Amino acid sequence: MRIFITILATLLMSACTLLRNTVEIGMTESEFKQKNIPVYLSEMTEEYTIYRIPQDESRDLFVYFEKGKLVRVQEVVYRPDLIIEKRQN
Repeated sequence: MRIFITILATLLMSACTLLRNTVEIGMTESEFKQKNIPVYLSEMTEEYTIYRIPQDESRDLFVYFEKGKLVRVQEVVYRPDLIIEKRQN
C-alpha cells in the first residue's frame, strides 16, 4: 500500500510540473506559444507584443516581447478595494 501511495504521489507531482507555464527571458515568441497554453494576445504594436497567461481567478501573468524576444514578465494580482457583503435578514 505504501508503494502505491508513493507512486501515485510521484505521478501527481510530475503531472503538475508538466502543466506549469514556462517563461524565460530571451525566449522567442514561437517557443513561448508552444510551451504555454492558454495564452491570450493583449496588445500588439510595431514595437512590442503583450500576452496574458491566466494563473488563477485573481492573478494574471503578462509577458512582453520586443523584436520577437521575451524582455519582461509582470504578474498582476487583482484585489478589490471595496468588498460589499450582502446580508440576509
